[in-house]
Amino acid sequence: MRKLKVVILLFVFASQAFAQDVLHLCVGPNHNFGVPYTNGSSYYWQVQTNTTIATITSGNGTEYIKIDLNNLGVFQLLVEEVDVNGCIGYDSILVEIHALPNPNIFAIGPTSFCEGDSVLLQVDSNYVTQSWNNGTTTIYTYTDTSGNYYVNVTDTNGCSNNSNAINVVVHPNPIADFSINGICANIPSQFINTSTVSTGNIVSSIWYLGNGDVVNGDSLLYTYTFSGDYYTQLFVVSDYGCLDSIGKWHYIYNPPIASFEYNPFTVSTLQPEMNFVTTTSNFISAFWDFNDSTYSALSNPLHEFEDPGIYDIMLMVTDSNQCIDSVIHRITMYYDFVLFIPNTFTPDKDGMNDKFGPKGIRMEKYESYEFTVFNRWGEKVFTTDKVSEQWDGANGLQGTYTWSIIIIDELDAVRKKSGKVMLIK
Repeated sequence: MRKLKVVILLFVFASQAFAQDVLHLCVGPNHNFGVPYTNGSSYYWQVQTNTTIATITSGNGTEYIKIDLNNLGVFQLLVEEVDVNGCIGYDSILVEIHALPNPNIFAIGPTSFCEGDSVLLQVDSNYVTQSWNNGTTTIYTYTDTSGNYYVNVTDTNGCSNNSNAINVVVHPNPIADFSINGICANIPSQFINTSTVSTGNIVSSIWYLGNGDVVNGDSLLYTYTFSGDYYTQLFVVSDYGCLDSIGKWHYIYNPPIASFEYNPFTVSTLQPEMNFVTTTSNFISAFWDFNDSTYSALSNPLHEFEDPGIYDIMLMVTDSNQCIDSVIHRITMYYDFVLFIPNTFTPDKDGMNDKFGPKGIRMEKYESYEFTVFNRWGEKVFTTDKVSEQWDGANGLQGTYTWSIIIIDELDAVRKKSGKVMLIK
């Protein structure tokens, strides 16, 4: 009988092991063993010495088997070859089973932090090799990205194992930004917070307004008293405490000074038109409010007032920086009380001077009106409270009559008049 040479094939070894050599392996399943194949031969394998530490799981009867290495210790693996002639040969090898390394990693610092920071992860001991899942091969690694991190180590027995995993959470920083509407002194500037954060919320916004003032708040209105250059900074903080900031230069301009002139100095119901002239320097647009529900965008408008009264005329001007100013002048439109009453009328139905009554301007605006005609005995021959009604002289005799008028005009003034009229037939 020839003695067989046993070739032990392992995934992690490229060399051959000869009879009674000690093969160092690591505890675990699915270890491959084999011998060179001879045509027609059968192979029978046995775990000897200590059958509890290793179990043949497949391949017995062939030249290749799989063995689970269950426990630490040493055992002998025996193979018996029976060739086509019934001749038998044996060989064996000693196998020592080693424990897997049990690496432990720990973090030096917090594992949850803001973008831009990092944490140091370190393995508890030096090994022959260590390979982190982020590609680092030293005993420590710095990480600044969210994820689960672990290390695979190999000890002096060639055994490898993964460490525990540490979860690293990197919170995004907010992105600070803002815009400004309104850059005029003594007029509120609007600071609009346009900051964003990819996850979570912005919980704090602090404004440094470039003049020593500090304001907390999201978007805000702020009024600068003086013109000039200002550097405004915005600091924003997320709900995890991550921070970002931005600063911007902006110029605050002096607004225009609104002013206007007008003529004539006063107006009345008989002369209701007034000319207005904008006297502001360097304006680009004007807007007029005449306080009577009429408006104008002309620089120098002509306006006609309809009713007597007091009017607060407002001019608002805008310059090229979109700065605005306004001014108000109070103007009075006076009431001209005009009333004419003839002293003769001829009710002969010729279409001329057929009726008797007062004539005037803006009579339809009277608050109240009472017109009465009396005969020479003091008897009422005609009375009305309507300005459109006049006495037609019906049933009246030719002669002299007296009349009276009591008016409360549109300015609530009481006006009384009386006189005589001659009826001619």
